[in-house]
Amino acid sequence: MKKTLLFLFAYVCTITLSGCSTNEAITCYLPANTINSNSPLVPGGTLKLNATDSSLDTKYNWSGPNNFQSNLQNPVISDITPSMAGEYKLKTTKGICESPESSVIVEINAPNIPCNPDTNTLIINGSSIELFSTYTTNYNQNFKFISSSLEASLTIEFASEERPTPGIYTICSDCWHSSMKKNQVWVTLNYADYTSAQGGSVYLSSSNGKLTATFCNVVFKQSVFTFNTSVKLTER
Repeated sequence: MKKTLLFLFAYVCTITLSGCSTNEAITCYLPANTINSNSPLVPGGTLKLNATDSSLDTKYNWSGPNNFQSNLQNPVISDITPSMAGEYKLKTTKGICESPESSVIVEINAPNIPCNPDTNTLIINGSSIELFSTYTTNYNQNFKFISSSLEASLTIEFASEERPTPGIYTICSDCWHSSMKKNQVWVTLNYADYTSAQGGSVYLSSSNGKLTATFCNVVFKQSVFTFNTSVKLTER
């Protein structure tokens, strides 16, 4: 986008024997910035701030909650907390020129999870199963939560090898590895028989670098049985 600079000149003329001299006061304005973010987010997520103006020699001055300051064009804040929510502001300068202040509101809200199972516990039709082994992996495959006991095993698979960001993911009942979208997961349960979840949501959060995945009242249907299942998995 072509930027137009506005110069205002104030002339002071002093008459001398040699003529008229001027003292010039110059005020220079840059256009307002267009900024945005990936808000709303959940705690533990990664906030990405973006300024669309990428002109050469532009200097950026971001400010925000918790005394946030950054001179980057597109700052990134990892492992965010609710105290980081609020108004983020940007002012840019180029030479002697300065832009007006632009702002964007960032929302950080914990999801309303409708159940609260014990950590690394699988609840099937009201009965609790302690999951002794819970880990994550993306070795030569999509990122997965894998958890198991002697009675059952559960896998939550995400859409890529990248470590997923906290948020709410939709359970896809008929997806396969390559057909999942970024906000989808595929959940499988091996209990009496191997089957996949029929739908629902997975709530993913992060604390101290450890991911936690929770889902509530998710239905798994086998040829004979139907299982109403809830779980909370945390990386060990």
